[in-house]
Amino acid sequence: MDIPSGKDVCRKQFFHFIEKMLLTDISHGEYETYLPILKEKFAHVEKEEILQKVAALEFDRFLKYYENAADLNLRDERKSDRRGERTERPAGRERKEKNFGGSGNYQRLFVNLGTKDGFYKASFLQFILDMSELKKDVLGKIDMKEMNSWVEVESGGAAKKMIKAVDGKNYRGRKIRMNDANTGGGRK
Repeated sequence: MDIPSGKDVCRKQFFHFIEKMLLTDISHGEYETYLPILKEKFAHVEKEEILQKVAALEFDRFLKYYENAADLNLRDERKSDRRGERTERPAGRERKEKNFGGSGNYQRLFVNLGTKDGFYKASFLQFILDMSELKKDVLGKIDMKEMNSWVEVESGGAAKKMIKAVDGKNYRGRKIRMNDANTGGGRK
């Protein structure tokens, strides 16, 4: 199964935002003091135009975040053209060989975040890369489950930096736990 593209992630996050907005409890809050000003500012704006502006503002924000996100789907060295013939990948686009399976060049890390936290592979990878400030080429295979995930990171400095950046931080009010899956984390 392919990892969703940046636009797919944007679309999912946008609809999650809309659902969250619809379910928001408006029975009380600090915002109430600003309602008279908001009503005055929006007095001459149609409801449909307000919806369009909210949609444009939020979707564009998500799109800007993901527009330069790399395609995280691994591809074969050669691609088939429309006639089914194999063609070589253009020069300069060679894929770095990776040694998957939690051995060799990669260290398998456990993290207590999964699909139940609203992540897809692409959004999860972007999240941990943003937190650690590492580049995507240090990552290997990722296995996501409902409640947790395993990600392969280049052994040594990159894996240590990832753990240090992510372990102990909070995500939606919950403490993130990340560690070496082979020594102190969840086993599959």
